[in-house]
Amino acid sequence: MKLKIYFLLCVSICQFANAQVKRCGSVEQMQKMMFNPLMKQKYLNQIEKSNQELLRLENHSLAKNPQITLLIPVAVHFPSESNSNRACLVALAQNQIDILNNDFNGTNSDISVWNNTTGSYFPGVNNGSIDVQFVLATQNHPTGTDPNLVNGQPAVTIGYDFAANSDWNATWTGYLNIVVDNLSGGTLGYAYLASDPNDGAAIFINYSAFASGSGCGNVVPSAPYNLGRTLTHELGHYLNLMHIWGDAFCGDDFVADTPLHNEDNYGCPSINHLSTCSGTPRELTMNYMDYTNDSCMYMFTQGQATRMQAHLNTIASNFNQNTLGLNSLVATAFSVFPNPNNGNFSISFENGITNSTIVVFDVTGRKVFEKELTVNSGEIIDVKIDNVNTGIYSVVVKNDSHSSTQKIIIK
Repeated sequence: MKLKIYFLLCVSICQFANAQVKRCGSVEQMQKMMFNPLMKQKYLNQIEKSNQELLRLENHSLAKNPQITLLIPVAVHFPSESNSNRACLVALAQNQIDILNNDFNGTNSDISVWNNTTGSYFPGVNNGSIDVQFVLATQNHPTGTDPNLVNGQPAVTIGYDFAANSDWNATWTGYLNIVVDNLSGGTLGYAYLASDPNDGAAIFINYSAFASGSGCGNVVPSAPYNLGRTLTHELGHYLNLMHIWGDAFCGDDFVADTPLHNEDNYGCPSINHLSTCSGTPRELTMNYMDYTNDSCMYMFTQGQATRMQAHLNTIASNFNQNTLGLNSLVATAFSVFPNPNNGNFSISFENGITNSTIVVFDVTGRKVFEKELTVNSGEIIDVKIDNVNTGIYSVVVKNDSHSSTQKIIIK
């Protein structure tokens, strides 16, 4: 019964408060997909698996424990751009991936707004994160796509029509595909709920809402959607999150710790913005699954993170790890021990790295430790953090082009 209700909500018509910009087109695309018998059945099968995994996580409280970081190979496609802008477009793709890594690991700088101010208005609601690392793929690129796509270089295609026949492309199975183009109807982005890389699934982003900064070619991030949060929102759908208002008046998003929203929100609502639903709860307008401005959304809830982790657990093996080169893996090949610890711990590096930095953040995004380093393969670095509070911390190893995050518990 619950699956049937979920299906009906997924194909309900979304209401939009802004006539000029359609923040997300996922509901309409899900409606269309339901007329494709093959993709409809795949979706229903996937939802069943994801729901079973969600129950397992909730029953065993596994979502509260540190997870093994999953590397997700990413390919970014610019079908309408020029190869003369390749260097700029690759840099823009990396900029967007850095935003994703921060947002999904809860290390975005503006999470401090939640931890220091707005979170106190929502007792019982905690910000959530999942242990993933998005990495531009560099090896074993598919052939017959972009003639200028060179093995060993980032998986960024230019002038290649990814969606020529369908929103799914079997040539690019095993990747998290992102297509950046001029979407029709003012739509900023869309993705299909509970997607699977094994289907060659993709997320589609308007070139006015991709990444941050000055952009290049036609891809120019435009305020107020110029901080890369459109992709954060759409990747939430890919990982099985619905809109926070449940795509219906006071609808159910199937996440227990999100308050009832009567509809979508735009702009930057006041912290005192209340829902008209039963009990008139304060709306969580800073959540990534609402429609507010990029600068005014900065968190997932723990319940949302658990739901995404459940779906991710069912599709993790379908990401093709053979597309990730050594340069991408160098910064990620480290282990932290002991974990949990008392603020004194060691980091062991599988590979040698140069010109890198170790940074440790607390849950508010505050930097509590930083050290520049060059290490040899197998070398161990000791870390000592004085006067530290108990809790979950993020250990980040980064260089100019890559970063990796692992979670630790300090008791």
